[in-house]
Formats: sequence, C-alpha cells, structure tokens
Amino acid sequence: MNYICNCYKDNFFDKKYSYWEDRNITSDEIDIINFISNSEKLKLKSILHIGIGNSYFSKRIDNNCNITGITISAKEIDKAKALNLSNYHVYLCDKYSIEFNSLIKTKKFDLIIDTNLKSYSCCQVSFNYMMKNIIESIDNDGMLITSINGMKWFKKLKPKLSFSFKKLFHFKLKEINGNELNILTINELKNLSQKYKLRMSFDDKLCYLKK
Repeated sequence: MNYICNCYKDNFFDKKYSYWEDRNITSDEIDIINFISNSEKLKLKSILHIGIGNSYFSKRIDNNCNITGITISAKEIDKAKALNLSNYHVYLCDKYSIEFNSLIKTKKFDLIIDTNLKSYSCCQVSFNYMMKNIIESIDNDGMLITSINGMKWFKKLKPKLSFSFKKLFHFKLKEINGNELNILTINELKNLSQKYKLRMSFDDKLCYLKK
C-alpha cells in the first residue's frame, strides 16, 4: 500500500491475519442495520462498508443493493467471499491509502458506513485525505454514517502470533492503546461537514453526514 504521509506503517497485508471474522457483530453495526430497516424513505442502490468484520451487515441488507466492502484482514476477505453473495464485492485495502482512493474515485455511493472514522489514523494529514476521498464518493442525497462510540475509540492494531484449539498457531491483529488525537470530536466532524457543505445530525448512537 502507498500513502501520502511518511508515517511508519505496519504491513498487515503479507500474512493471513485474523481480526473480526469470527467475532460477534458490534452494537454499532446493529444500530445502523436498525436505522436502515426503519427508514422507509431510504432507497439504497450502492453501499460502501469500511471495515467489514464478520460480514453480518451484508447478509442482512437487501440483495438488490450493491455493497463494496474493504478490510485490512485477509481472513475477513475469505469469510466474505465464502458467503457467495452476488451483490457483495470485497477488497483487501487500507482506507488511508492511495489505492483506496483509486478504488472508489469513479464510484458513487448512497450510503457509506465507517463506525471508526478516525480511530486508526496515523496522522491528521492521512485522516483529512481519507475523509476527502469518501465524502467525494457520496452520491447526491446520500450519506455517511458513523458511530458515536466509535468516534471516542483510539486504538491501534499490532500483529500478534496467537494460538487456539480451532486455528492452532495463527496471526491475528490485536488492539492496543493508540493516540488520543484519534478521538473524533463532534466539533471536528461539524467543521468537516461545513467544509464539504454536508448536513450533519446525530442521536445518542449514530452521527449522519448528508449531501
């Protein structure tokens, strides 16, 4: 992967790292699924899901909607492809990378989901670059949804050799404490929404940026 900043990056792409493929769906994604299910006026044709986890989200969405998913975990890619969903296309990609920009720059999405917008950013330059890329990919009347809890999350990932009776020795990505500068405040998100002329709203669980 290539980046616009010079920060050190762990190479997660040369091994079959496990991350979230066998873990339960997060409460954040359940909140988003409930929002979509309860929004009768929401007509979705294309979704970008950043951080696919166990792919439960994509199994719950109408198969008439095309879903593009990205993750840095090859094991999550394997889990997603094993579902054989014709409307679900997944890519091994870092959202902060130049390759991610190349992947989405010609696409438009009705909905972009990222429950941890800033959590794993290496620096402000990288975060701003990523935000510009995804906001420009929101279609007219589309929206970006993130999680209020995820905005407070400032972990980072480190590779670790692990053992389980099911997988024996295997590589996994472990969450460790990161930089508190990666806490995304409501004010910072509000400034971004003003910069890109988005309408921002939020409730006690989710934050919405609408075009």
